[in-house]
Amino acid sequence: MLLIRNGEIVTDDFVALHDDAPITVKGAIILSAARFLADPMLVKQRAAPIGVAWPNNRPVAELAPYLDRLALVALNFPTFRDGRAYGQARQLREQHRFAGELRATGDVLRDQFLFMLRAGFDSFEVRKDADAAAFPEVVSRYSVFYQRSAGGAAIAAVSRRSQATMGIGARAIGRPGCDAPALNAALENASPEEILARAIRVTPKLAVVSSFGIESAVLLHLVAQADPSLPVIFLDTGWLFGETLAYRDALIERLGLSDVRTIHPDPERLDRVDPESELWSEDADACCRLRKVEPLARALVPFDAWVTGRKRFQGGARSQLAIVEADAGRLKFNPFAATPQKEIAARFRAANLPRHPLAASGYLSVGCLPCSTRAREGEGVRDGRWRGRARTECGIHCG
Repeated sequence: MLLIRNGEIVTDDFVALHDDAPITVKGAIILSAARFLADPMLVKQRAAPIGVAWPNNRPVAELAPYLDRLALVALNFPTFRDGRAYGQARQLREQHRFAGELRATGDVLRDQFLFMLRAGFDSFEVRKDADAAAFPEVVSRYSVFYQRSAGGAAIAAVSRRSQATMGIGARAIGRPGCDAPALNAALENASPEEILARAIRVTPKLAVVSSFGIESAVLLHLVAQADPSLPVIFLDTGWLFGETLAYRDALIERLGLSDVRTIHPDPERLDRVDPESELWSEDADACCRLRKVEPLARALVPFDAWVTGRKRFQGGARSQLAIVEADAGRLKFNPFAATPQKEIAARFRAANLPRHPLAASGYLSVGCLPCSTRAREGEGVRDGRWRGRARTECGIHCG
């Protein structure tokens, strides 16, 4: 059995306990509905995550009093033809606002992936290796639909209006308070703390994307204060500095971040497109697309919105950065967009945050090793990136 989460095959951090097995103090566990309901207060008493395997013939309303503390609900598809779990998933997401992991189990096949995502599922137990491998291609076949989904994917009529008005992010369409221009206007003078709090409130399926770079600790500290369990997506391109990987590990431990997801490029695509790892020198656009843009697109599949650490003082196209943007069908929040550089330094000092190891040797911005250089005197924050090339962004913010 393979588990797909955030578009990748991952190791399951939950253990399904039999009804007669002792309940462990540590570790994430999944209980049967009968066992959970026999002692529902356990979810409030146990510090480690708890999930419940819920049958498709039982009303999910019975779970409503406990959903804010459940980390996972697993819904079963006993056969391909039995789709009752689709309705349960939509009820959990739309009526009960469940924001935890919603897992599809049982007879889960590739033909169902897209429909399950639209019903609100974000992880899948898959029996066939070929079905698991096909996940990225299957879920990317369609981006606009004629009916609304629990995940908020664009429907055709609203998508056409959105393109005309430059309005709301498509995956958030239909959610109250999720209009990008209105949010941007309302939050222009808000603090980073207020911006992140609003993002969490209006978009339950929210991820943070961080490079764990020179200034990243300030955003990650903000996240840890608001909710250390917020998913943080980290793109390991295969070309990162060893210092960045060490810094990632140090910040995770220091800040108590509990859901940092390291995303890698597709190994088959790497072997086919960049077998000698020289693409960066021949076609930087293609290299970034292979190692950053495509992996991030897969990782963002389950999310309605994401948070970045970009700032206007970083220059270039970022000098006009909005607080809230509609980007490739999602809302994108930039809590520090309007924050001056001196305040970033002050936040490092106030929280006693560790600096990236390469900051002391003159790096003002750090990405992949071949395309990052030390800043020269008088240069801007990002002038050391892709030096000598007509390029200032990797492409993940150009959706």
